[in-house]
Amino acid sequence: MDKQNEEKDGKIESLTSISSKDLLTTIYDINRAIFRHLPIRSVDSSSLVCQSWAHIARLTKAHRHTIHTLTYPSNLSSSRTTSIFRHLPIRSVDSSSLVCQSWAHIARLTKAHRHTIHTLTYPSNLSSSRTTCSYYVSDFNTVISSYINDNLWSLPSLALVVVTNVLDRKGFISPSNSPPPTKTSKRSRSQTTATQTELNIPQALIRHFNKSCKILQVASNGIVVSNDENQSYEIESDSAMGILLFPKLPSNVLGIYPFEIPYTTKISADMSRSDMHHLFGCVPDDIPIRCIIFFFTQRQSHSVDCIKKLLEYYPSNVAIIGGFVNKIRYNDRQSQFKPSLYNTSGIVLTGDPNHLNIKQILLESHIDTREGVKDKLKQLKSIESNRCLSFAIQVSCVARGSDFYNGEKNVECTEFRNLFPKTPLIGIFGNGELGHDHLLNDNQISTQEQINTKKNITDIIHAYSTVFSLITLRM
Repeated sequence: MDKQNEEKDGKIESLTSISSKDLLTTIYDINRAIFRHLPIRSVDSSSLVCQSWAHIARLTKAHRHTIHTLTYPSNLSSSRTTSIFRHLPIRSVDSSSLVCQSWAHIARLTKAHRHTIHTLTYPSNLSSSRTTCSYYVSDFNTVISSYINDNLWSLPSLALVVVTNVLDRKGFISPSNSPPPTKTSKRSRSQTTATQTELNIPQALIRHFNKSCKILQVASNGIVVSNDENQSYEIESDSAMGILLFPKLPSNVLGIYPFEIPYTTKISADMSRSDMHHLFGCVPDDIPIRCIIFFFTQRQSHSVDCIKKLLEYYPSNVAIIGGFVNKIRYNDRQSQFKPSLYNTSGIVLTGDPNHLNIKQILLESHIDTREGVKDKLKQLKSIESNRCLSFAIQVSCVARGSDFYNGEKNVECTEFRNLFPKTPLIGIFGNGELGHDHLLNDNQISTQEQINTKKNITDIIHAYSTVFSLITLRM
């Protein structure tokens, strides 16, 4: 039995053992296989290790016959894709980012470097004498979707929406999703057809914007709007809407802080600067407020207190503009509670003086001719540059419409447009205006100039006036 086991072990050992010659052959083959996958420079480097590897290197190079091509720069495909992405609207960029990781990376870079301020109107053809405003949400969706798909170049972080009272009261109507009526009586069919859902302006807009885009909507007797071709109109009685879309910009260029203050808020006399910053959109304590756009309703008793507190901490070096409107709706896209229509709302603007320049002029009641308006607006002209990104806010008294200029329409916005043909303009006709002349160069304000330009509440609130604020960004 033991002898049989010894014979079996011997057979197994003879089968599994490898002679020294076979072992060397195996290592040689492995090395050749490795060399086949090395570029030529690595083959040359490996040939210096030993004579055996030098021999394998010679054989490897002798059997390689490859025709190579190369380009400079090497990433032409990526460069070409990047160039194409630069000419695509933002929705197309987002769709293209789903193709592959490389395109997703290019899409992120493309969006990060886009900073465009957009304006649009509804209805879109305000220049036509036969302009009619459809109150069906389907028609509104068609106009907005078409603009966003074809013309939107930057993801908006805030939408400032101005609406006439006529459109705000009516809102938009949407047929219900109830099933179509069966073949029954005409009465039941008419009852089913008449079932409709009413949507206010933010409800109609919210589905079109990215989730990070906040919406501030104000309704007033009249509005000032600019279409996507930067043609401006003063709408006094018709149904219309204007939208200004702010992109996300570097904080040192332009910080945008929308805010809402409940109308029941008490502004205490001992409120600190830090608390005031928190009230106005949670502006960081170490960042100075450069401009603030206020929207009040007549029901807000604390409106004067808000302005007084702002002037206490910023007596001279802040631009204030705003007006009293009929309704305000603010949607921060986070809160779930139903917003009040009568809270104070607005926008705080911050930025480094080297990048953000703010100029403002006040057209008082005695300026009542086109020539007078033009002369005053020229004081803003010196700061605009073709290299700058800019937008403007107009707040006018409801009495400064066409009747104020003997039946001539669009006087003030037209004179602004003649001087600033490329600057988006949006605004309201309110029941009281906030504003003042603000023409100092922030980089050159002396202590004496700050003392001479200190403002009080009577310098801010006006009637029968118009305020233009021009915000210019140097990128």
